[in-house]
Amino acid sequence: MLKKAGHILLKGLVLTLGRTSTGITTAFKHGFTSGVMLEYIYCNHAQGKFLIGRLIDRIYLSHTGWRVIRTRKENLESLLQKAVDLQREAGRQPVILDVASGPGQYLLDVLARPENHDLAAVCRDMDDTGMALGRVNARERGIDTVRFEKGDALSRESLARVEPKPNIIISSGFYDWITDDNLVRKSMSLIHELLPAAGCFVFTNQSGHIDLEMVQSIFVDFKGQPLRMTVRPAEQVNGWAEQTGFSVLESVRDRLGHYTVSLCRKP
Repeated sequence: MLKKAGHILLKGLVLTLGRTSTGITTAFKHGFTSGVMLEYIYCNHAQGKFLIGRLIDRIYLSHTGWRVIRTRKENLESLLQKAVDLQREAGRQPVILDVASGPGQYLLDVLARPENHDLAAVCRDMDDTGMALGRVNARERGIDTVRFEKGDALSRESLARVEPKPNIIISSGFYDWITDDNLVRKSMSLIHELLPAAGCFVFTNQSGHIDLEMVQSIFVDFKGQPLRMTVRPAEQVNGWAEQTGFSVLESVRDRLGHYTVSLCRKP
């Protein structure tokens, strides 16, 4: 009862004074789980109305939940680079598909590395706002080896239209908000079908949260609906990947064990 009352009080503060924070405003405008929100978290630059807004924004950006998200990005980039190296070792040009990319800052950061001039990438999403931001970021950084296009990550027909055909596929932050386990397993199956032999699959999984009940009681998702996020043990989701036919080569997590990033390969 006291916890619920505390959440109600905190929600009131967030909806009033919290609106001076650019990060909190972004969370309500675009959704707590949106690619635009994650782009803001990755940048980690406090902004807001007046001094109070910037102070609240700094507190918001420094929350443990967002700190581990930034660690997840680092781990994702590290394993993505390993996937790229594996494709080169197999004598292939690495071709990357991100099935639900949003702005895809983590992928742009990998593409921008001097050693990755030979990469090609396709970023797909259903969110036009996130993809528009990704296009702007890629253009400003002079990255011309990536294309952003609308696509349904859970449609076999939509995925079949991807060109060029990928040998590396990413799913980042996608499974967190899918509450139906069967849809996660469907996604893995579709990705397995699309990849060639020895192709790589890199995905993230939310295996913990500092206060899931609190954020779900306050924030909304990218559709403007009450936020629902799903926490699953890393061993369970890695097991689904293996049951689909992948070999899990490596799985890394942040110091709190809230997020894991796994690198898999299709035999």
